[in-house]
Amino acid sequence: MGTYQGQEDLTEMVNKLATDVTTHEEALGNAAESFGKMKDEMKVLREQMADLVAMNRALTDTVTALQAEVKELQVKNRTLQRQISVGGGDDRPTRVDVQRPAKYNGTQDSRVIDNFLFQVEYYLDLQGVMGDDLQVKTAAMLLEGDAVTWWRRKKLDIQKGICTIDTFDDFQRELRTYFMPPNATRHAYRMVGELKHTGSLRDYVRAYQRLMLDVPDMQEQDKLNWFILRLQS
Repeated sequence: MGTYQGQEDLTEMVNKLATDVTTHEEALGNAAESFGKMKDEMKVLREQMADLVAMNRALTDTVTALQAEVKELQVKNRTLQRQISVGGGDDRPTRVDVQRPAKYNGTQDSRVIDNFLFQVEYYLDLQGVMGDDLQVKTAAMLLEGDAVTWWRRKKLDIQKGICTIDTFDDFQRELRTYFMPPNATRHAYRMVGELKHTGSLRDYVRAYQRLMLDVPDMQEQDKLNWFILRLQS
């Protein structure tokens, strides 16, 4: 009787061990399958990262090329201005006709302000407006509405010795200080954080580039990191 009971116990133990082995084999098989999927996903992610790095380099190269073209145009314009100033007779080249920038009316929008000051600076350069005083006066002539009212008050402050605006850089700083929306930079960073890739990649890149204009102080590595982070997973 004892021998028979021992055989039953042994048989039960063997069956249990066989079941455990089968369970472990299935678990190992599932783990191997999951690991294989993970390797495939990592491969795809590496390929996407490589594409993004290449895209960032291409964007950087494009910006560099555009900056070089602008500098070349500026050099050509200065050369032309010198030729005009020293030339004589009726056959000398006439001054380049550059359209004036649209006037700024005091709108408290960071992008409107940045675009206006960029266009004024470009206009002063292309027109060959030399001298700090003349540059400030020319920029002031491109103000209207609330912006003109602000400038009139500034002129009174200058006459009283309360402040000084001697250069175009001073003019830009004072205008930004008064009209730039409160926490404009913080708002721009928040917009970057809220940007999502929901449509085409091209639309996402365009939206991202527009936002980057509002955060010029962001480091290039941070720009790339945010670009990748907000991509659709």
